[in-house]
Amino acid sequence: MDKTMEGFALSRPQQCPKEGAIRNEQFVGKCLKKIHAAPDAEEGLRCLLEFLGKSLECDRVYVFEEMDRQHIRNTYEWCREGVPSGIVQLPYVAKKDLVSWYGQLAGGGNIIEPAVENLRLGNPLVYGFLKPQEIRSIILSPLLVQGRMVGFLGADNPPPGNMEHISVLFDVLSYFVTSLINQRELEKLRETRTSRPQSRAGTPRHTGKTVLLVDDSRELLHINKRVLRPEGYDILCAGTLKEAGERITENTPDAIVMDIDLPDGNGLAFCRDLQKQANIPVVFLTARSDVRSMGGWEQAGGYAFLTKPYQLEELLTAVAGAVDKGTDGGGRD
Repeated sequence: MDKTMEGFALSRPQQCPKEGAIRNEQFVGKCLKKIHAAPDAEEGLRCLLEFLGKSLECDRVYVFEEMDRQHIRNTYEWCREGVPSGIVQLPYVAKKDLVSWYGQLAGGGNIIEPAVENLRLGNPLVYGFLKPQEIRSIILSPLLVQGRMVGFLGADNPPPGNMEHISVLFDVLSYFVTSLINQRELEKLRETRTSRPQSRAGTPRHTGKTVLLVDDSRELLHINKRVLRPEGYDILCAGTLKEAGERITENTPDAIVMDIDLPDGNGLAFCRDLQKQANIPVVFLTARSDVRSMGGWEQAGGYAFLTKPYQLEELLTAVAGAVDKGTDGGGRD
């Protein structure tokens, strides 16, 4: 345990509210010092989770981030010595496995379960998910951006007697964790932008080319748009297949970045029909590993598949290749 935390105790029921609040405020201050001392957002997240895990005596402290409408991804963690890595053993989680808890988190509420064994009868779905991982107690706190859930901060096997107080701390710290995640994305964008060469004349290579982004995740659309625009692309966006059809009618794109699972249908089937009218190269996005084995994706204009979560550089490379293919092969009718 960090020497500065020896003898430190979280607020407890026998303490007066003011004393407990002061101790919690001091603890949050120590967390912020760890964040500020880190060289970047990535390291700040790791330092924070390690400090929380050791100080709060948890087996594991972690961050899950939204992948798509169906899955969440384990992106950061600290594990006590001897505790297996969740990122290695369980990198992705289907939201349906936590459906009874997920709505509570999405609504801004914390999950505080001091005895997972109590869920055996009352919530067998969640119990069946947690028990094999040897999770005896658990705290989850949502990460929110403008009221929308983008992930959660969690702790496995914290001391049951401190659960309420840890939950209060997580409520406060979730704001800083979300800020670090956003800062991390901005840092990646800057690195990508500065590392990619422009044309000799200083003009982005793909100026004048149009790319249509189709995804029901506003956050992903926003990030992908910010990544692609510096390359010179004109960007169109759609959140549904209906909107995609309208955008294509208004302005036929040179390439499409298409999520396969959308609220109003299947992106693969949509593009397969589209190719009968316009030969447009498509970069498909999916959280499923079996899509490439599905028949007919070539007929849907498929140029590349990117499995969520993908690297920003992968997106840039795939879109550039799709646009070049469309230009060389007369992709726009």
